[in-house]
Amino acid sequence: MRLRICPECYKAFFMSFGNERARCPHCGVYLAERRSSQRTKKEMDLILSVNGSVYKALTTDFSDSGAGILLNGSTSLEADYMLDVCIEELGLKRRARAVWARKVSRSTTSAGLKLI
Repeated sequence: MRLRICPECYKAFFMSFGNERARCPHCGVYLAERRSSQRTKKEMDLILSVNGSVYKALTTDFSDSGAGILLNGSTSLEADYMLDVCIEELGLKRRARAVWARKVSRSTTSAGLKLI
């Protein structure tokens, strides 16, 4: 089972793995996997450069076209921000665009990045 957040009503619920055509039990919207490549769940150190400032973050998952990240601190990351990303463990240095960003606590932001 995994925790999902409905993209329509933003309510949380659990669904089984491999059930990508499920419906939200709260509002009924169909959930479809929008990514073109499979994501691998792995935590790795990540360095972000946002508007000239450098921050440390952690990946939650990644693929050849994107990554999920957790960013600690008071950094305000928002959708459509352009970033420079460096994941030394993968030898990756690329530009990225923040597709979405949400505060999950006072000091932690979760975000999805699309690698360019």
